[in-house]
Amino acid sequence: MKLQKYQKNPILTPNPGNAWEKSVVCNPGAWYENGKVYLLYRAAGTDKEHKIHFGLAVSSDGFHFKRVSSKPVLSPSADGYDAGCVEDARIVKFGDYFLVTYAFRPFPPGQYWKKPPSFLPEMPYKDVPFLPKFVRENLTMSGLLMSKDLKKFHRIGALTSPDVDDRDVILFPEKIGARFAMFRRPQGWVGPAYGCDRPSMWISFGDDLLTW
Repeated sequence: MKLQKYQKNPILTPNPGNAWEKSVVCNPGAWYENGKVYLLYRAAGTDKEHKIHFGLAVSSDGFHFKRVSSKPVLSPSADGYDAGCVEDARIVKFGDYFLVTYAFRPFPPGQYWKKPPSFLPEMPYKDVPFLPKFVRENLTMSGLLMSKDLKKFHRIGALTSPDVDDRDVILFPEKIGARFAMFRRPQGWVGPAYGCDRPSMWISFGDDLLTW
């Protein structure tokens, strides 16, 4: 299979009229159904904390997209496990429900691409030894969302363990041997015990969507 870049890229750009997406739009999850392409995209503004949201854009040809709203369809929770950011949607569908995996942090990541960064991520519990590594070090975990329309979501819970940075999770679109399956990339699973010398993709199986 040979891929060719669309000559008129990018197909979606930041919107200066919306504070939450005026700086960047990237890393969308895509879904095609009934002649339409849906992009559940990651977006952020210019705030120094770099809070990250999801927007939704729709196209009838896959090239020209229109945003469905001037507001995010999903933002970090006010005080939950994903209060820092919601990132990198990946979409499958089981029956009438979209199952969306996404990466999240407990605190915003800050403008990490700047050298030196203009804002360091908040880690207020870094010295509390009994808390999980996820909270102490502002690691990335992966979670599960459920939706019927990609506009309203229910947070189902965390898919990965709070002791390892684990992202790039996507569910298989059907069961394998009566079990759910997912790809994942745990950053810390490296070394002789894991048989690899760099972070790698793994496959995990589960009898339900939260136990792997």
